[in-house]
Amino acid sequence: MDQGVIENLKRLYRKQLLRHLLLSEDKSVQSIIDFYSKTTLKDCCYMIAGSWSSVRQSTLRSSWKNILARRELSATSGASDPGEVVEEVLFNLNTLSLSGECQKADIEAWLACDSGNPGFQMLDDDEIAESVLNVEDEMDEDFDTQEAQVACPSHEKAFRCLEVALEWLEWQEECDPVKLLNLKSILEVAAKKRTASLKQTTITEYFKEK
Repeated sequence: MDQGVIENLKRLYRKQLLRHLLLSEDKSVQSIIDFYSKTTLKDCCYMIAGSWSSVRQSTLRSSWKNILARRELSATSGASDPGEVVEEVLFNLNTLSLSGECQKADIEAWLACDSGNPGFQMLDDDEIAESVLNVEDEMDEDFDTQEAQVACPSHEKAFRCLEVALEWLEWQEECDPVKLLNLKSILEVAAKKRTASLKQTTITEYFKEK
């Protein structure tokens, strides 16, 4: 992938990560270390997906032109303006009254902290073997963590929460037909499952011993 696209994606991902930290409602998160320890692979997938959807079409078009050698373009041509990301991060900090603890230069340095990192490194045989063994250990830990996860919310609870979410979204200025239809379709899935579970419960009532 073109390095300009990768750099742009990393910058947008960091913005998502910071937003996830600042807007977290988990009261048990008391520090950055707590936040990272509680961040799951699913959370990361959602954040990287949101970051990828924010990459501009002009950035992707420029990367393809570089690959196909149609014309000479810089690696970062078409990328989103880093200043826009910095301003949005500052806005989020101002909203939470945290901007006094972090200056604009600090944010710029954080967003570009690994700009010189190509994204890969050469490993010798011992390092390759160690990395494979570490992956196996991490997979075992992930399996144990999954077993300890809480139970899935009931269809009834999901339906009620989605109803409230839909009503809330309709009042927001960010609301658009696509978001409404997506949330509405999820609500319909919950409604169908809720109705099916209610019917099943009603039928089984006839077979209870009196």
